[in-house]
Amino acid sequence: MQSSANKQQSLLLFTLSGLIAISLLTIFIATRELPGYPFLKRQAAWVVVGAGLLIFLQRQNYRMFVKNAAWLYGFGLVFLLSVFVLGRKVNGAISWIDLGFFRMQPSEITRLTTLLLLAKVYETCKGECRQARQVLLCLTVLAVPTFFVLLQPDLGMAIIYFSLCGCFVLLTRFSGELIRLLVVCVCVVGILFAAVVQVVPELPDQLLRPHQLERLTSFLHPETDPLGSGYQYIQARSVVGSGQLGGTGLLYVVTSNGGKLPEQHTDFIFAVIAQQWGFIGASVLLLLYFLLFYIMVQWAMGTPDPFASFFISGMVIMWFFQIFVNIGMNIGLSPITGLTLPFISYGGSSFITNMMALGLVLSMKTPPPLWEFE
Repeated sequence: MQSSANKQQSLLLFTLSGLIAISLLTIFIATRELPGYPFLKRQAAWVVVGAGLLIFLQRQNYRMFVKNAAWLYGFGLVFLLSVFVLGRKVNGAISWIDLGFFRMQPSEITRLTTLLLLAKVYETCKGECRQARQVLLCLTVLAVPTFFVLLQPDLGMAIIYFSLCGCFVLLTRFSGELIRLLVVCVCVVGILFAAVVQVVPELPDQLLRPHQLERLTSFLHPETDPLGSGYQYIQARSVVGSGQLGGTGLLYVVTSNGGKLPEQHTDFIFAVIAQQWGFIGASVLLLLYFLLFYIMVQWAMGTPDPFASFFISGMVIMWFFQIFVNIGMNIGLSPITGLTLPFISYGGSSFITNMMALGLVLSMKTPPPLWEFE
């Protein structure tokens, strides 16, 4: 049994190493025209820091984080609010704190602390919701950071928080009466919103500005504005398509019309992978993700601790949703939301947070004795 667990852990670390290797090589290709390779060097530094944090957290008793989940959640909210005082606007959103040598995105850390508290709530109610106040508590835990993220505004990260709500719904058993009550509440809210829109027709425009709506819908018809809202979609699709089966192998990015693929080392790094190594290379990347999720799902199903089960499942759902949206952006099947590709895209905040999350997951692989759960 122990030998099987060690093999699974070794396979997970091998998979992670493969993802990191693909990340560093692709970032080198996407930014090789810059002298000194600054992006590659920074990402390599973050890999070292992330690996150190993963090893440190893997050796900790994760029940310590369970006991302090509420405090960590509060710290995450304060950290998230700090962007409105210390933040720097990047791509139209105040989501980053610039420290000179490092730019932090507090919402990345906050999504981890939010999942910790949500997992503790799940453990407290033993995976069952029979009272409306339990549902209200979970919705409040999710709604508060989501509201602050929308104020930045960062729609992509807000969607990630919404995915945690889906995780709670999937894993929690609801009583029949509570389900009926929730359905009635959703219907009432929908009717009230429709009634308010009839009275105040300009309300939808105030909630979603025209340029935001255009950004969300431009992927449906990018050719109508090829130099504006549709530019990134057109460039990304041409880069992905040029890879065909085996890729170009040119070790630099080529576009069909001589233009440049924006954010090719962050949001659109999948397009670079697809061009360099084609359908085969993209399939290898997806296979590595599949192995990572398969191992984590096995651990989530096998652990006797409901907290660990929920936390691991939450990370799988968040990463899966992020991968789905990011690849959809690259092939023109989903709107551009600014979501990066986990463990692959350039970025210190997202990479370090993901490594911390994986370190916690590894610490949960061998849970403490059941008597410590009390």
